[in-house]
Amino acid sequence: MNPETLNILMNIILVFSGLYILCIGTFTFGIYNIFSNGNIRNDKTNNKVSVLIAAKNEERNILKPLQSLANQSFDKNNLEIIIVDDNSTDLTSDVVLEFIKRNPNLNVRLVKAGGCGKKQAVSQALHLAGNDIIMVTDADCELPPRWIEKTVGFMVANDLKMVLGPVLLSPCDTFFEKIQVLEHLSLIASTAGAASIKMPVMCNGANMAYDRLAALEVERYRTDMDIASGDDIFLMEQFSKHYGSRSINFLMDEDAIVKTQSMPDLKSFFRQRRRWVSKTKAYTSWKIIVTALIVLMFNLSVAGLFVGGFFHPAFFLVFALFTLMKFMVDFPILRKITGFMNQRELMKWAFPLEFVYPFYVVFTTFSGIFSKVRWK
Repeated sequence: MNPETLNILMNIILVFSGLYILCIGTFTFGIYNIFSNGNIRNDKTNNKVSVLIAAKNEERNILKPLQSLANQSFDKNNLEIIIVDDNSTDLTSDVVLEFIKRNPNLNVRLVKAGGCGKKQAVSQALHLAGNDIIMVTDADCELPPRWIEKTVGFMVANDLKMVLGPVLLSPCDTFFEKIQVLEHLSLIASTAGAASIKMPVMCNGANMAYDRLAALEVERYRTDMDIASGDDIFLMEQFSKHYGSRSINFLMDEDAIVKTQSMPDLKSFFRQRRRWVSKTKAYTSWKIIVTALIVLMFNLSVAGLFVGGFFHPAFFLVFALFTLMKFMVDFPILRKITGFMNQRELMKWAFPLEFVYPFYVVFTTFSGIFSKVRWK
């Protein structure tokens, strides 16, 4: 490689490094801003809430969210729960029906999916819901007792159209589970930081709330219903377009942390990540697209430096330096979110994983874009 070409490549890498520093630095400012200013809350509301859950082959897990909802501090007279069985081939419906029988004072409705896939199931439940505020979670989640109370109070007090909430993977015992949790916490931190600065670019369908009429309105403009993934982010994208970024915010509250399952093995882990990545081809928000491109191109550049080391050994040193720089950029936001989630001990894995993360990002991105994925 001649010096001129090498100089051009290094300048490109430096540009994407600068953009990455700016991006993560902005998200870090956002999340620290949440903790310094606090969230405006109103824990006493009379709003009525519909909780929507799409379930497919979840007979082993569906009781987790159902029992969690039965234990909510929120007034049960103002609560409606809609479970959509998305063509399950196991005993999911039987488990739900037995729960309904044992809890006659809880308003739970079980419906069969009219279409196929989580996105269609959530949409069907949305159209069946009769209350003003919609909350969504997954069929394998555990919900804290004040989840509804805290989320609705935050939404009403801040006059929001959509609320994003914290999600923690569980369990976190094995090394594989620990690195999953740490990686996922980095995504939650970026989600919170971005929403705080009125630039929402990510969300998690395991913990969201939104205005029902607003959701029905923006659904008319969605063109993503045939995509396997993205029941959450495409809806958020439309909310941001139609009601503005200020209509969306993140609730950083320990009483709102939803726990969901970590992946049991590498195969299921990468299947999930490819499914997440596959939806990027349909993004229309420039904020989401630019953020995704910056993260991809920076990690591609760092991975390229390592590969370049096999041709010019000096690149191995440059790769190490850029990895150290990335760790220094990521450290403040990781430290903040791990502290909030009581997972600070995971920080000991943060630096070693920085050497792996660029290759993981590149692999999942390209495999997700070019492979066919499905929900389950």
